[in-house]
Amino acid sequence: MLYQGYNERAVAVVDALSSGHLYGPAFRARGVRVVHVRNHEANCGPQVGTFHGGDFVAALDYRGDVAATAAELAELGVRHVLAGTESGGDVADLLAVRLGLATANQDGFASARRDKRVMHQAVHQAGVPVPWQRHLGPDGGVVWETGGPLPGRVVVKPPASTGTDGVLVCSGDAETDAAVRDVLRASNAYGQRNDGAVVQEYLTGTEYMVNTVTVAGRHAVVEVWRSDKKVVDGRPIYDRQVLESPDDPAAVRIIGYVSRVLDALGVRWGAAHTELIDGAAGPLLLETGTRLPGGSDPSLALAALGTSHVDEVVESYLAPDTVAARGPVRPLRKRAWGVSLISPVTGNLRRPVDLRPIRALPSFHGMRVALGAGQRLTRTVDMFTKPGGLYLCHEDERQLSEDYAAVREWERVELPGAVDAA
Repeated sequence: MLYQGYNERAVAVVDALSSGHLYGPAFRARGVRVVHVRNHEANCGPQVGTFHGGDFVAALDYRGDVAATAAELAELGVRHVLAGTESGGDVADLLAVRLGLATANQDGFASARRDKRVMHQAVHQAGVPVPWQRHLGPDGGVVWETGGPLPGRVVVKPPASTGTDGVLVCSGDAETDAAVRDVLRASNAYGQRNDGAVVQEYLTGTEYMVNTVTVAGRHAVVEVWRSDKKVVDGRPIYDRQVLESPDDPAAVRIIGYVSRVLDALGVRWGAAHTELIDGAAGPLLLETGTRLPGGSDPSLALAALGTSHVDEVVESYLAPDTVAARGPVRPLRKRAWGVSLISPVTGNLRRPVDLRPIRALPSFHGMRVALGAGQRLTRTVDMFTKPGGLYLCHEDERQLSEDYAAVREWERVELPGAVDAA
C-alpha cells in the first residue's frame, strides 16, 4: 500500500513514460498523490516498459473522450495535469483546460504544442523567426509554406514524433520526393500513421536543447545544452551534449528567443523542452515539447546545477513562488557532458562488454547501457539504435575533453571485439 499523506489533492500525469516516469516518485516524495492517465490513442511501444505503476494511486485510460476522463480526474481531486512524455502533451493540455485548472496552458494551442506543422505556423504568425518550410497533407499536397524556393538541402520528417525518428536529410528534388513518400507511408514512433510531412531547410549552425520551467507565463531556464551531431546514412544522430553556462553570449541570445517561442505557443505552466539551431540567421526553432527531455538524469543536474529540471517542474505546481524567486536562469556549479554511444557494428555480443575503463574515467558520472552477453548490438543510425549513453561531470573542461576522447577510442576497439564475427 502506498503511503497516504495529509494532502488530499492530487496530480495527474499523462503517459508517465521515459523521463516522465520520474514525476511519480518526485510528487510522492512531497506528500502528493499521483494519478496516471494512459493515452491509448498513441502506441508508445518500448517506452511502456519504463512505466512504474506502483507510483500511482489510480490508473485511468484515455480513449479520446476528454469530458469523461476529466470527470474521473475531478472525482479523484486532481488539481494539476501534466505530460509525462511527448504522447501525453496534447491530452494533458485538453484535460487541464476541461477541468478549468489555474495551471493549464493557454487554450487553443494544444495541437501547436504537439504537431510540428501547427507549431511552426503559430510561431511564424507571432512574428518569431522560423526556418523555411513546407507542410504537406496526407496526399503530399502543400497545405502551408513560409514562401520562397526549395533550398538545396532539406530535412524531411513526420509532423508529430520525437527525437530523430523518421528524420531524413535530402539534397535535390528526387531525394526529397522519395523521403516524403517514405514518411507518408510510415507510422511515427508512437504507432500513429503520419498524416502528412514537414519539409524544412537543413539548418547549419549549432544545435541547442533548452529545458525550461514556467510559472504563470514567466519562463525560467534550467539548462542550456549544446548538441553536437553526426550524419550517418543520411540521418542525424546525437554525438555529445555540452551543458552551457546561461551567461554565455550565445546562451543569452538563445534564452531570449526560446521565451518568445514559448509565449507564441501559449506555454503558461510547467515543463518545456525546446530544440533549435543557432546559425547565421540567429536562433531558429526545430521543435518544442511541453515535457521533460529524454534521458534526464536528475543526479547529474544536482551535481552541476544544484537543482534539476524535474524538481523545478514539480515545485512549479506545488510551490510556484519558490521557483519564481530563483530568477530566470540557473548558474553552473560544474561542467557536464552527455555522450551518446555510437556502435560501428551489428552483431550478437558473444561476451559482456568491458565497461571498467569507462567507469574509471575521472569525470565519469553514470551510464545507461544494454550491452550484456547474448544481446543484439546494432550499428547506430538513429536515437533508437544507440546502445546507450553516459554522463561526464567535472570542474575542469579539459578533463571532460580527455575523457570523451577515451570513450570514443574504447568504443572503436571494444565493441567490434565483443560481437560475433558473423
